[in-house]
Amino acid sequence: MNGFERRRQNKKNSILQAALQLFKQYGYNKVTVAEIAQKASVSQVSIYNYFNSKENLKQELLIKLMDDYYLEIANILEKHDSMRLKLEKLLISIVDVVKRSSMQFLLESVANDTFVNEYYIVKRAKIKNLIINFVEEGKKEGVIDDSVSTDAIAIYIEIFQYYFNNNTTVIAKFDNNPELFMEVHSLFLKGLVSKLKLNI
Repeated sequence: MNGFERRRQNKKNSILQAALQLFKQYGYNKVTVAEIAQKASVSQVSIYNYFNSKENLKQELLIKLMDDYYLEIANILEKHDSMRLKLEKLLISIVDVVKRSSMQFLLESVANDTFVNEYYIVKRAKIKNLIINFVEEGKKEGVIDDSVSTDAIAIYIEIFQYYFNNNTTVIAKFDNNPELFMEVHSLFLKGLVSKLKLNI
């Protein structure tokens, strides 16, 4: 990537970051392109040059958030760290994602945008597969309780996702208190772990 492309990408990332902060604080519908431009220190013309519309900006932002989260989980689970360290990193990454973004913004967008919804379903399935493969690896190593079936774990993940998708009050609580989100996940992980004592 040459200097021009790097500057262009940096400006685009600044716009996406500014939009995320404003959407999280005020909601997508209440934020204007002018406000995003002001926060990102760019012109409104730049936003339209990069994204064509506020709607396209939102879609690109959501795709980036989902892709980044998937890559973060994949990187954690594919490293040659101990199972304990992977579990701890996984929980920390979940909290960091909630702090950086807004679950409410994400789930409202998923509910109201067919393209985003389809992308979310595909990415969510990939994340679930990563976690299930990780659990299977943990069972083989004797770290994760092998009396818990993979089917049970898959069902739990689906229940958890359904619950999030249909409880905006709880999502708001998690947005305001990411540590609460970590506590909920830790309850599940503690139920799976047979030989580790997690510092959660």
